[in-house]
Amino acid sequence: MLECVVNVSEGRRSSIIRELCDTIKNTPGVNLIHIDSGFDANRTVFTFLGSETTLSDAIIRLLKTCLLLIDMRNHEGNHPRIGALDVCPIIPIKPATIVSAKKCVQNIVERIQNENIQVGGWLYRESAIDPKNYELNHVRRGQYETLSSSERKFDFGLFNPKFGALAIGARKFLIAYNVNLCDMNIQSARLIARKVREKTPGGIPGVRAIGWNCKSFGFSQISCNIVDPEKCSIKTLFDRIKYEAKKLGVSTNGSELIGMAPKNAFIEFKDLEYAKDYLGLDSIKPIEIKSRIIENLINAK
Repeated sequence: MLECVVNVSEGRRSSIIRELCDTIKNTPGVNLIHIDSGFDANRTVFTFLGSETTLSDAIIRLLKTCLLLIDMRNHEGNHPRIGALDVCPIIPIKPATIVSAKKCVQNIVERIQNENIQVGGWLYRESAIDPKNYELNHVRRGQYETLSSSERKFDFGLFNPKFGALAIGARKFLIAYNVNLCDMNIQSARLIARKVREKTPGGIPGVRAIGWNCKSFGFSQISCNIVDPEKCSIKTLFDRIKYEAKKLGVSTNGSELIGMAPKNAFIEFKDLEYAKDYLGLDSIKPIEIKSRIIENLINAK
């Protein structure tokens, strides 16, 4: 079994989000297990499961729907992005391996070319052709606005100004996780993000982080990806952010889990409900934590 956690650059127009959702749900052999939309990010994350073949079918259909419904020339949001279907990671779920995920990516790229779908982009992470494109932040450098003048050549396809560019690749599981500040304080959010990200001396291994404002919520967030959950737990990251915020005289107000997480992400807590309370995971909206554990969704099928 493989998992896709596709990020689409639309988080505000409910009619379009529903159509994108239906595109995935109506693909035979695909199980859509979670949808997470963000107004300020103007972005929706769809998590779905399938085989190499069925996942490829769903992604090709989704690409065509995004090409039809989303125009990046009019897109605004606080999340870095390069395209309508912005990021498409393929993740192996045991007993599947990274080899299966890479084959799925290769199949999707071949279909884009063979079916003459008017999109293009780069391969990243385990599928990267250029070693510099291993990291997603390098692929999205300059964002959508610089694509038309960029001298970087696509790995596949062509540049379509309406669509932008696609980053697709096989990767291991990551956890998307945001910590809330108590008010709008972008300077503190950015400083805390720099303190905890892996590339900073003293930062946390396996963590990527940025600070941004969430105007619809009335506060700033430290938006994080734990790209290696074996090196950093959610609790470790949450506690460190609280510590760094306290040093700045800033208070935190819970946190937000984006999409799904593996059960071992909460291994330091006695149970999931305690983890939810400790982390304040329902600070923005109610969350049924058991339904956000990927093993529970797989085992229920």
